[in-house]
Amino acid sequence: MRLFGLGGSGALTTMNKTTSQTIAVARVLCIACVIYVHVPPYGTALTAKPDVHDLIVWFVREVVGRSSVPLLSIISGFLAARLSQERSFQRTLGRKTMTLLVPLLAWNAMALAKDITFAPTTAIPHASDLPRLLLGFDGYPRVIPLYFLRDVFLCSLLATALRVGLRLAPWMLMAALLANAVMDLDGRIFLSSAIPLFYAIGLGLGDRQWSARAIEDYRRPCLAIAVTALVLIATLPFIAPGSMIVDEGTPLAAFRLIVQRAAGAVAFWCLAAEIVRRGEHARPLLLLEPAIFFVFCSHPLIIGLIRRLLAPEAEAAQGPMTTAAFLASPLIVIAAGLAALLALRLGAPGLLRLLTAGKPPRDDQLRALLHALRPARTTKATDPG
Repeated sequence: MRLFGLGGSGALTTMNKTTSQTIAVARVLCIACVIYVHVPPYGTALTAKPDVHDLIVWFVREVVGRSSVPLLSIISGFLAARLSQERSFQRTLGRKTMTLLVPLLAWNAMALAKDITFAPTTAIPHASDLPRLLLGFDGYPRVIPLYFLRDVFLCSLLATALRVGLRLAPWMLMAALLANAVMDLDGRIFLSSAIPLFYAIGLGLGDRQWSARAIEDYRRPCLAIAVTALVLIATLPFIAPGSMIVDEGTPLAAFRLIVQRAAGAVAFWCLAAEIVRRGEHARPLLLLEPAIFFVFCSHPLIIGLIRRLLAPEAEAAQGPMTTAAFLASPLIVIAAGLAALLALRLGAPGLLRLLTAGKPPRDDQLRALLHALRPARTTKATDPG
């Protein structure tokens, strides 16, 4: 199992099967929900009297989509702590370069090549912009959501120092990381200042500095509490419009978003744990997991391609079908991502290895996934009489 470049077959030796499967299912759920953040309609700030479509888009994007990211950071830190027990720092650094920076570079280079091909007179970047566009130096890369890989790589460089801090002064370190997340004190070091906070939570869990046993033992009540808190916090703009806790740019509003994201992390983890314990419901998600990294990296390009294929009038249209298309967008993008993965596996396997951090899905994994996606055959019943 590979989890944002911080996993691998060795992960299974440092955790039990249930935890490993819960992580895999959580990744699929979180990445599927991240897609909601990046699909149109864009700029759906709520008006004084929003219609039903705007309310649905806003709620799904803010409550479900944006709250799915922190758990990915926690998982990355958790696995970094567990796997560091098996590898030297040099080996770990080399692997993280391969599993984080190489796909970051490859995907952004491919996106730039696409831009130049379709708009050669306007899309050629200046040489001084290439470090940012390709690797996220001092700004967002060409494929913006892939800043996550860049920030997690920086977290991995600081992992040893963070783990020492967690052992010596855990609450002081966590308070400092929380202040950084709220005030954005690191400037351009991290493009999302919340990522090191949640990554450090994962490190602490991986090193058993603290335990999530209560969440495991009472996952259903915790899921209900987390979802309730998530919805209440997300709907504060309706409850307290114009207040400091709502207005963007204030520290109180930033703190509210951190609490909302933390509630989202608990909710997604409890949901994944519940799915795993139901057995049959987890199987499709576990089969999809080996391909989900490719889906995550490719989804902005797939969304852009779909938008090109749609007429501007169709994209701007609203109605029940538009709302249904928005709600179904993760399924649409995942299906397109799997098609692209299969095409690259047949036509450009070397490129696919770069895009998947050197570990594309194996043949047996793809066969099992495609078999599971195949519609069930129905047999005609015969009348015994």
